[in-house]
This record gives sequence, structure tokens and C-alpha cells, in this order.
Amino acid sequence: MRNVLRKILYLAVGLLGLALLVAGWVVYRALPEYEGTASLPALDAEVVIERDPLGVARIRAASLLDAATAQGFLLAQDRLWQMDLIRRAAAGELSEIFGAATLESDREARTLGFRAAAERDAALLDDDSRQLLEAYAAGVNSYLEQQRGRLPWEFTVLRYEPRPWTPRDTLLVAAYMYRVLASSWRSELNRARVTARLGEARARELYVVDSPLDHYVVGGSVPTPLRHRTEFLQRPVEDHTATFMPFLEPVEDLTVAVGSNNWVVSGAWTYSGKPLLANDTHLRLELPCIWYLLQITAPGWNVRGFALPGVPLIIIGHNERIAWGFTNNGADVQDLYIETFRDETSHEYLRNGRWVAAEVRREVIRVRGQDDVVHDVLVTAHGPVVVREGSRGYAMRWVATEPGGLGARFFWLGRARNWEEFLAVSQEIVGPAQNTVYADVDGNIGYVLPARVPIRRQGNGAVPMAGETDDHDWIGYIPFAELPQVLNPREGILVTANARVVGPSYPHHLTENWVAPHRTARIHQLLEEQMQRGEKFRPEDFLRIQTDVLSLPHLTLARALLKAAEHVPPRDPRLRTLLDRLQSWDGLARVDSVETAFADAVRRELLERLLTPHLGEQTQQYSWFRSSVFLENILQERPAHWLPEGVASYDALLLAAAEAALEQLATQTGTANPNHWEWGKLVPLEILHPLGRSGMLRSLLSIGPLPQPGTPHTVKQTGRRFGPAMRFVADTADWDNSILLIPTGQSGQWPSPHYRDQFPAWFEGRALRPPFSDAAWQRVRRHTLRLLPD
Repeated sequence: MRNVLRKILYLAVGLLGLALLVAGWVVYRALPEYEGTASLPALDAEVVIERDPLGVARIRAASLLDAATAQGFLLAQDRLWQMDLIRRAAAGELSEIFGAATLESDREARTLGFRAAAERDAALLDDDSRQLLEAYAAGVNSYLEQQRGRLPWEFTVLRYEPRPWTPRDTLLVAAYMYRVLASSWRSELNRARVTARLGEARARELYVVDSPLDHYVVGGSVPTPLRHRTEFLQRPVEDHTATFMPFLEPVEDLTVAVGSNNWVVSGAWTYSGKPLLANDTHLRLELPCIWYLLQITAPGWNVRGFALPGVPLIIIGHNERIAWGFTNNGADVQDLYIETFRDETSHEYLRNGRWVAAEVRREVIRVRGQDDVVHDVLVTAHGPVVVREGSRGYAMRWVATEPGGLGARFFWLGRARNWEEFLAVSQEIVGPAQNTVYADVDGNIGYVLPARVPIRRQGNGAVPMAGETDDHDWIGYIPFAELPQVLNPREGILVTANARVVGPSYPHHLTENWVAPHRTARIHQLLEEQMQRGEKFRPEDFLRIQTDVLSLPHLTLARALLKAAEHVPPRDPRLRTLLDRLQSWDGLARVDSVETAFADAVRRELLERLLTPHLGEQTQQYSWFRSSVFLENILQERPAHWLPEGVASYDALLLAAAEAALEQLATQTGTANPNHWEWGKLVPLEILHPLGRSGMLRSLLSIGPLPQPGTPHTVKQTGRRFGPAMRFVADTADWDNSILLIPTGQSGQWPSPHYRDQFPAWFEGRALRPPFSDAAWQRVRRHTLRLLPD
């Protein structure tokens, strides 16, 4: 019997070993070659790909088209499954590989019509862009052919093979980014519902426009002087329901939360006498990350920066003469129209006094493990009906799905050599609308908003508009010359962080979808304080600002609590202890900050107590970008009509919210001891691989949970699965002194050494300086791969 058991044990161990060998073979066989030679038939001449110790590559090619072909090959080496996932998310084809779990995401993508829009816009590309996208696709497809049977392990686990790459797929990547960066229809619909519940007057207070912290780039007075701004910051503040809404989406939804910072200062304020530029885009954090570091060198082209998997060339970065960076502007390029249908089941809708038949677009969604799903989309004169409520429907018009809307030309910015050429390229950009800062070696700094922003016959599109007539239809786009632009402002400083950029004197309606101005104000504050000290800026100073974790809303709310406690003495001894701690708190949202955790819980409780009496179950529909400003105004002005019934004063309201926050935190943390309510543990960082969300795969493929500093309102914007998706500081005096890094690594293939090797520097706020010059590359070059044509 003992011998039998021993044999069974040996057999089990042997089978386990065999399984591990097979799994290892499946995983390791797809890792790319970094050395030697490889065949790439689509090339006209040899291309060299060099890599530094972090796997960051430089492509050296004899032509830009050969460089694009090599880039397609390179990105397929490192990010093939990610590229396939992104195009599927945009096209509404995720359920084909994941099953019913992603069906709702696919339904929405099919409703929006990105597949047809990408097909149409691929035929509308100008010759240069078409050739570029075709060259890129040829590189991807050469890799696919060479790797048949040796594709990344995700394809093996999910038992499918990717189809060839086409220019249409690159436009689907653009559509994906539109969906991430420029989709406001849900907030518009929620705003309409909340307004209907509250009435116009109260809704205007809730959906507040102006803030004393606003910093206009154009169309208004220069920013408030620092001393007046910091006086205002003594007031109460804050809510971040809107910021957190994307985090509450199901994990199958690939929609990304957005934010970003960028700024530029002139040489008058820098160590070198040349401009410095900073940019960090805030997006959902996943493995692999959305950005890819790359340098491309070809005749007339030497550009380094951040590429998007699936898109040729560089999106954000610098060449030998200029640098540029983006933040999301939130321009309102998406409108909802209320369509009146003949009855609850009819496809006929009222248009200019006549009943008109809506187009029915039939979409067939393949769903793994079950029958295909038929999804019929009604399309009116305004666009697809995204919501149907009986005889009422909401149709959406969106710049992204207008002819040419997906033909984003951001990748051509790298060919500009000066401000005039930069504007010439920017004029061709459709969107998503980005606040673009600029610097060059000649000492110029600038700002421009390149985008197609609609002009409406009436209204501004902030809420759904009547679609029965053409009274609210689009009648054109804001001319490029009239879009916000600034060159060499007198102050020598330009800052954007998704907040308001145009003042009341700007003649066109851009948007009301900007975020609260706290990050913008804090960046200005840090820059101005160093300028007042007479200290010249270095790249490290900008990195320090990018990683700043002072949370203005939480700090101002803490001060309001302290003032309230002077009039309404707290009863709970824990509350008295916490108020004592707030007395000396500096506002930094450190990992171990109990003060941040407490202030945040008070903020949430306070907002709920203000809104629930008026909105009831619709309270969660209030997901306004500037709900923090609403709360600031309420606590500053203390209007009687917002004070909940039965509450004696706003001081009493604040203390009641604070006492409720104690119980909320005790429940959330499992302990009544405030010393254990550490902020970093309440919002730990998680960077997940799509297939690594639980169990052993999570420990192998994903990062976290790790306690982290920061809040959604700090310059280092922080969420559980959201944060800086890259960091970039461009030194126009010495490009090799520039800072560029991403959160994880170059490779999307576990267990590549470059799967997450940049994470420690990113997490700790350290600088990485990939090489740019030939001399710098000679010092650090680790690998060389030669791609040979037939």
C-alpha cells in the first residue's frame, strides 16, 4: 500500500512538473528577441532598434515609413494583446473573447457606432496619414505572421488568435481614447434629471460655474494674486463624487477615469535660461499601462516621448527643437437631443412638424459560450438613440463620429520645428480636445486648444435639448483662429489641470465640463512660492510638484471644522482628539495621515446630508465635476434654504457630519481607534492585469494593494486604480536631462524583466532619464536588433 501511495505521489509531482513546464513554455515562447536580426519584408531598407537597460527603444530608420513599420513590429512585440483589447473595446467585440461579462460595454460601443465610423474615416485619410497607418499595420502583421503558434499567453488562455491589423484599427484606438476622454452624455442626462427634481434656481447653485480659485489662460483677468488665493483657501470645501464615479464601474468596463496636469515656464525662471515643460496624464492604471516610451529617428525626424499602442509615432514628447504636453480640456463636443417618438414602440419621431422614420442599424454581437446577440440601434437626424424611455428617446451627436472625427493627427506634432509649424499641425487636429502647452529651444512658451468644437444655433448643450426642431442643431465649428491660444504670456508661466481655461470675455461656449480648480491653484502656488524665493527651476523641482500631496479641499474643510467646534463643542472624546490633530495638520495626504481619512469621511457625510433631503434616491446622480465648489460656496455663504430641516446651524451640521464620520470610519476599518484610520490603507493602489484580478494570477500579474499618498484633489492625483499614467519633464536646454517614465514597464508580457521595472521609480517619485542624444545612447545601449527587408 505504501508503494502504491508513493507511486501516486511521484505521478502527481511529475504531472505538476509537466504542467509547470508547459505553462512556462507557453509564457516564455512569446518573449521577443532584443538582439540579432529579424526579417521584416515590408521595409525598404534596414532598420535598427536599440534598447536601454529598461527596455526603452530607439528606432533608427532610413525613412519615416520604414520607422512606422518598425514601430508596428516593435509594439506588437511588447503590447500585442493590449492592442487587440483596445480595438475590441472600441469596436464592441470584447464579448467574443470574454463572454457575457462584457456585453453591456459592447452594446454601448455598438450603439455609438465606432466600427462604422472607423471604416468610413479610414477612407477619408489624407495620403500621408494613410501611408503611415498602412506602414504601421504592415509591421504589426509581419510580427503576427512570424509568431504564429508563439503569441502572448493571453491568446492561448483565451483560445483565440488576433486578426490582422488595419488602418481602421488605429482609428479604433482613437475612438477608444475619445470614449475615455470626451464622453459627457451621462453627466448631461443626470444633470437634467437632477434639475427636474430641484428646479432651475437651486440647480444653478448645485451646478456652479465660477470659483475664486479659477485661473484663466485666456478670456479674463490674470490669476488671483497668491496672497489673496491663500486667504480664500482658509475657507471650507470639498466633494469628489464626480472624480470617483469611474472607479465604481464594473471591472469589465474598460472606460478610464481622466485628469492630468501640465505647465510650462519661460527661461526667465529656470536654471538654464531655457523653458521647462511638465506633463503627467491621469488615467486608469492597468498592466500594461496605456503609454509606451519610444524614440524615433529618421531623416528630418528625431522625436522621443510617449506612444499609444496601436498608433504610429509619438503623441506626447519632444524633438530636437520643441516639446509639448496635454491635459484634457473637457470641451463639450457631445450633445443629447430629446426625440419624441409616436408611441412607446414606434420608430417614428417628430422632426420639424413631421413624423420621420428613424434608421434601424442592426448590430450582431458575438458572445463567447452563447448565441449571438442582436442589438438594434435607432438613429435619428441627430445620431444614435443612447437611452429610450417609452415615447421619449435621447439621441447623441458627437464630433468623434462625424465624418473625419477619428482621423486624429496628434502624431504629426513631432514634425513641427517652431510655434508657427506647431499651430499648422494643430489646426488639422479634430480631437479629443486637449489643453496643449508648448516650449521650444528659442525660448518660446505657448498654449493652444486644438479641437473641433461645435457652435449651436441655440443653447450650449449642457443638458439634453429639444430635438423636435432644428433650433439647437450644430451650425459649424469654432474657427481654429478663435480657439484659445497664448504665446509668451507676460508672467512667463502657463498651467492647466483640467480646470477652467477661458474667462467670461471669451466669445464662444467651449464647455462647462471642467473640474474643480484645486490642482491648478496648488501648482500655481508652488511655482509662485519658488519664484518669490528667487530659486530657479530645475527638472527635479517639477517632478517634486508632480508628486505633491497637499489636498486643498481636505485642508480647508478641516479649518471649517475647527471653527465650527468653537461654537458647537464636540461631545465624543474621539472627535475632540481628532480636532486637536487637525490644529497642527499641514494638509498633506500622507500614507499614515489620519487627518485626511477623517476629513474625507466628513466631506462625504456632509454632502449627503445636504443633498439627500432634496434629491432622495437621486443623490447619487449628482456627479458634477465641481461639486467641491458647490460645497465651498454653501459653507462660505451658509444659505438657509440648503440647511437641512431640524438642524440649528451650519456649525451644528458640520459637527453632526463629523460625529457620523467617526462611525463610518470605525465600520470601514474595523476598529474604533482613530490611530488606525490611516489614509493610505483606505485607498490602496491596485494596478491590475485584465486577467489578473484574483487568486494566484493576481499575485503574479498585478501590483498591489499598496498604501499610497494623495487624493483625487492633489497634484499627484490618486485613486485606487487611477493616477499618473506617465510623467514627463522636458528640459529644452538639455534633452538628455529630461525626465520620462511610465507606471509599470515597456513590456505587456509577463514575465519579461520590463513588465514592471519602472514601477519603483514611479511609486517613489524618482526621476528616470532615458537617453536621447547619440552620446547618451552609446553610454547605456543594452540591446541592438536589426530588421532586414527581403
